[in-house]
Amino acid sequence: MARTVKEYDERYTEFLDVGQRLFYQKGYAQTSVQDIIGEIGVAKGLFYYYFSSKPDLLDAVIERMTTQILASLQPMIDDPACDAPTKMDQFFQRTQSWKLANREFLIDIMGVIYSDDNVLLRTKILEATMPIVVPQLARIIRQGMDEGVYDVAYPEESAEIVMELGHGLALPIANLLLKGPPEGVDLEEALQALERRVLA
Repeated sequence: MARTVKEYDERYTEFLDVGQRLFYQKGYAQTSVQDIIGEIGVAKGLFYYYFSSKPDLLDAVIERMTTQILASLQPMIDDPACDAPTKMDQFFQRTQSWKLANREFLIDIMGVIYSDDNVLLRTKILEATMPIVVPQLARIIRQGMDEGVYDVAYPEESAEIVMELGHGLALPIANLLLKGPPEGVDLEEALQALERRVLA
């Protein structure tokens, strides 16, 4: 039984890995179920054993990405010894660190992600991220209100605005990663300057 569960998990993960890569490379609309099963080398029936449709696979890919992001942020958010401004700063610094650590991967896929073909994928990523990350940002904002450092009336709505502003910086950040910063400017400093605009 344990072997069966392991094989199921490994195959499910393989579908997620291949699906995500092809969505980025070709665009969601241009990637067919046949492309995915052809890459893996399995029958179409096996795809439908795991997923009811291609959109179902997309949802699973986005859910995994969002879960990974949240898992990396959760210990910091839960830390009672850390004040709210530090948590907010760390939220953006750790996001930036992930981008720098995965720079080559991001450069490979950035042009495809920001093509017209992937508008749906970008929208789905934002829609999946908002309801998971916004409550955690709202926790930080509420903590800041209790500490007297944030003067806001609606923490949840403020958290949504922070997320939307951060999403709006994605294209400038993509351009920085693709083209590099201006001469004499460090890439990490340039990314920090962009992301500080969210909290300005």
